[in-house]
Amino acid sequence: MATTRRITAFTLIELLVVVAIIAILAAIAVPNFLEAQTRSKTTRVRADLRTLATALAAYYVDSNAYPQTNFVPRFRRFTSITTPISYITSVPNDPFAPDDPGDPGPWRSVGDYKFGTMPLEAAHRYALASDGPDRIDDTNPIRFYPGYTPELFYGGVVGYEYTLYDPTNGTISRGDVFRASDYSPG
Repeated sequence: MATTRRITAFTLIELLVVVAIIAILAAIAVPNFLEAQTRSKTTRVRADLRTLATALAAYYVDSNAYPQTNFVPRFRRFTSITTPISYITSVPNDPFAPDDPGDPGPWRSVGDYKFGTMPLEAAHRYALASDGPDRIDDTNPIRFYPGYTPELFYGGVVGYEYTLYDPTNGTISRGDVFRASDYSPG
């Protein structure tokens, strides 16, 4: 008598259902992971700007002015807070800096935050910024930041129209993460 063996295996339909379920779960998980990554970078930028602001405040206490930036090359703007007196050990890199090393933007080198002080003599006002998650420079020359007024950020000052990053408009919202001596949102 011949014995027949019963072979158990998954059918093609069962495999397709499993693959479809995995694809649906991945479609849900990947955007959430990318959004969490962007939120994390935004938090890091805010912490870096706060750290730089603390170093600038210490520099101001010693010098009675913020470091000069208007005639200083962009890659040396933070030098005065790192040497010869170390107000900060190293300048952090902007996680939202341009990806293209050939096009770092007009006011900084690759990896640096944007930084400017005003007025030309004895600067008593500074501004720091990151391009934010959209990686587009929304600050009209930050080195000429004229001081906080709501009109700067919401229209009304000709020649100066800064756009603030607002996470309520979606994670990849238009706008820059901004911090200044006279205004620090969020």
